[in-house]
Amino acid sequence: MNTIIEEKVFMPYQIEVIRDEHIAQLVEKGRQEGLSWALAYKSYKRSGKEGRYPTFFATKTRILAKQFINDCAAWAKLDRLIKSTVDATYEDQIKIFNDKTEEEETVNTYNIRFPNKMEVTALSSNADAMRGWRGYKIADEFAIHKQQAEMLDAILPSRMWRYPFAFVSTHKGINSEFNKLIKKYKGGLLGADWNLISIPIQRAVADGLLEKIYKRPFTETERQDWLATLEREEGQRRWKQEYCCIPEDEAGAFFSYDLLISCESEELLYDDIKKFTGAEQEQEALKWFESMAEAVNAKGAGSFYLGMDIGRDINYTVLCLIEDVAGIKFIRALAALEKMRFQVQQDCARILIRMPRFRRSCVDNRGMGRETVERLQGDFGPYLVEKIDFNLVLKEKIAYAVYQALTDRLLKIPVSDTVRDDFHSIRKETTDAGNVRYVASQNQSDPNSHGDYYTAISLALHATGTATPDIPNAITTSKEPFGRNERLDTLLNGYDNSFQANTMRYAN
Repeated sequence: MNTIIEEKVFMPYQIEVIRDEHIAQLVEKGRQEGLSWALAYKSYKRSGKEGRYPTFFATKTRILAKQFINDCAAWAKLDRLIKSTVDATYEDQIKIFNDKTEEEETVNTYNIRFPNKMEVTALSSNADAMRGWRGYKIADEFAIHKQQAEMLDAILPSRMWRYPFAFVSTHKGINSEFNKLIKKYKGGLLGADWNLISIPIQRAVADGLLEKIYKRPFTETERQDWLATLEREEGQRRWKQEYCCIPEDEAGAFFSYDLLISCESEELLYDDIKKFTGAEQEQEALKWFESMAEAVNAKGAGSFYLGMDIGRDINYTVLCLIEDVAGIKFIRALAALEKMRFQVQQDCARILIRMPRFRRSCVDNRGMGRETVERLQGDFGPYLVEKIDFNLVLKEKIAYAVYQALTDRLLKIPVSDTVRDDFHSIRKETTDAGNVRYVASQNQSDPNSHGDYYTAISLALHATGTATPDIPNAITTSKEPFGRNERLDTLLNGYDNSFQANTMRYAN
């Protein structure tokens, strides 16, 4: 059997995490420092190579859970402990009892079984699924776990029987359970079982991160220049919290991370959040919106509502499709259009508005949005397309409606750094004249968005409150809904059947 020489493979900060034998481990880190890769090796080493105990790894999405198992398999193959990933890994389901709903739930897991019969099990965040198991438990990206307090309740009792566990994460605000644990540790309130490892980006770079990435030597001047460039690109808020392990004081944020995380759900969207840029992706965007309309027809059970924030060259145009099922609002489709012609933006909206169960849209009527509102209202009438003229009063009303929907868990948002940070960028400010303003700062995950995703989602939610629950044949009874021009007839009578003709029209 081959022996992996850790000093040749890992950087010093990764080795510290791998070799730390404390029962309770806290690791605060910057983004993209290779900690999940190192933890996969530590899990393989403890479970597969040494056979000490099984490992249970909880992370924020199923994609990351599967990736972790593949990393474990890669280490096992490198050490010649297994012959192939396919033979050693498998997907499974476990049944758990939810104390709150008093119902049994199914949780998908990804697993690797080693020749010694020990296993590593990875799953997306679920506190109940972490209860009762004996072994090494890892809560990855713990600060953005949906059930942080419940996860603590599930994991902390492990130390009674000396089973180790680790909470590993970047920071998300000063009020996260992760940051509270770190404050307790620094205040001497946690016992000798606990250890804190802090890995800001500066330490990772000093330990050889750039050499590992670029596979060449770096001078100290080059390292500092690289850090300075990254700081400028990311902005101060994101730089401090996401890279320097300095949690953000959320006093100015209208939507806290805790509130947003509590409303996240992994299985909402019919497809991933999309971004389409420029003329070369116009046809791709139209095809995608057609696929969303098909998904609505195949999967949808409720009523559908659209929110549309208008931009073009500087800000995005974002379209958000919400499904209302028994009063709960689920985001089903979310896409940003960048540097794209208004005609194509409007066609994307038309594809959704003509769906059978579509009820209402709210469209930003400010500035460049006026043309889109006029054209869509001309096609479908003012009921199906409501123009929204934002002012201070309406902005506040909509912001509090979103806040209330999140608080009551009636609005479900996707697990997405982009969406989470867009909401968190909204700041409530009071002017010298005493007026309350809601201002969007730069999105930490997508610097080109200044509240664009939030605005589209809030408009879609607003549409659900201004529409009647059922409008039979709403489109066909609208004033002058069709026949205004040949192009609109083609769109409304079967966009998918005329896509090739549209492609030629756009090309010309």
